[in-house]
Amino acid sequence: MNQDSFVLRGARVIDPANKFDAVADLVVKNGKIQKVSKSRFEVPSSQVTDVQGKWIIPGQIDTHAHVAGISREVDPSLGYGMLARAGTTTVVDMGGTGKNMIDGIKRNGAGLNVAGQFALIPGLTIPSDNPSRGEIASTVSDALRQGCIGLKMLGGYHPFSPETTAQIVIEANAQGAYIAFHIGSKDSGSHLEGLREVPGIVENGRLHVCHVNSYCRGVVKDPVDECQEAIEIMKTLKGQINTEVYHAIANGTNGACDKSGNVIANVPRNCLAARGYETTIDGMRQAIKDGYASVIAVKSGDISYISGKEALEIYNKSNTMVGMSFPVNLPASAFHLSTVKDENGDFVVDAVSTDGGSHPRNVAIQSTMALVKFGALTPSEMVNKLSWTPSRMLGLLNKGHFSEGADADITVIEPNSGKPIMSFVDGSPIMIDGKVVGKGGKMLVTAAAEKTMSDSGVNFEIIDLSLSKLYKGF
Repeated sequence: MNQDSFVLRGARVIDPANKFDAVADLVVKNGKIQKVSKSRFEVPSSQVTDVQGKWIIPGQIDTHAHVAGISREVDPSLGYGMLARAGTTTVVDMGGTGKNMIDGIKRNGAGLNVAGQFALIPGLTIPSDNPSRGEIASTVSDALRQGCIGLKMLGGYHPFSPETTAQIVIEANAQGAYIAFHIGSKDSGSHLEGLREVPGIVENGRLHVCHVNSYCRGVVKDPVDECQEAIEIMKTLKGQINTEVYHAIANGTNGACDKSGNVIANVPRNCLAARGYETTIDGMRQAIKDGYASVIAVKSGDISYISGKEALEIYNKSNTMVGMSFPVNLPASAFHLSTVKDENGDFVVDAVSTDGGSHPRNVAIQSTMALVKFGALTPSEMVNKLSWTPSRMLGLLNKGHFSEGADADITVIEPNSGKPIMSFVDGSPIMIDGKVVGKGGKMLVTAAAEKTMSDSGVNFEIIDLSLSKLYKGF
């Protein structure tokens, strides 16, 4: 395939931004979209790839995944290849550091566009769980300088007080940083009660509310009622928040216990308590024995969920410091939140993400295609959820659509299976027939990181978050 100029011929091209849905030729030249043509575009046959019967969408943008996390057990940068195989072209890496992202892209990059979120971990990436305003301000500015577009608060694992949480939002907004929140504070938990705090925390500010379905697992009341309350909360914040859900049943958490044998974090405690297990190391071990809990480890060169005896051995050997997963996400909650609209006909939740990356649950395309087959979404609405709206969430104005001159970020889908079979970034293939062919990657950063990125040797693009849905509120 000539990467300077080529044609993807005969597929159904779906581009809601341009209200286009028809069988067409997609023409790419010098990394940009040249034309979408319903008639045959005449070029040499060597420049044509026949994709008849397939669907073509603007490159899928995953607005919540985990790759460059601080891990003791596995190399999380393997997640870049996992995302590329899943048809992703751009990812928001929700919880690492700029240094980790640069390192991972150099070693295991798969040609993706990567925007990073700086994980706030008291005592490690921020001085304490009660930082001063000055410490918060310097943490935000440092995150931007090192190549992250903003920060993520990990309320389910490293909560702050509601007051500190609100101050972090205020400072991130003041510096124009992208600010995301895995719900939970010291006064609540990572469930509906934590979501109830959000209007008071955000006030007139801006915030990305992560994986809304995670707070509708039936911890506080019936899951249907939790979904409805979550919807009403998000409606009150329309124009101020970005939101997404993911569809995998498996969650991602950890098994860490303190010296007394008590499970540390709120999320795994919720998972254990939901099935009547003690929130202790013994309860965790029993959950692993029973097949309810899995550990995350590298197997056959890929990151996988491990269960049973092998999982218990890994858990014990790691002294509980290991990534884990529980099958606690309710499909009904995720699917309802993916499809619900407000009184104006707008989706209440912006996007479908994976919360995957280095977790083996990168199924956003397959699961959203399933909603199309079920009739819960139209094909155009599917692309809105996977590509168009995510591009607006981040202010990536040249992505998410096939207008002339747009970035040639493309995902090709086999509609019967719902699986991605090919993807391109800037016109270069990064995945073909499930095989990763992309190398390196491009970091999406703010202007504050220009020197860091110039010195790093990693390709980068400066983006303007003032153009994002988060700050424009469109």
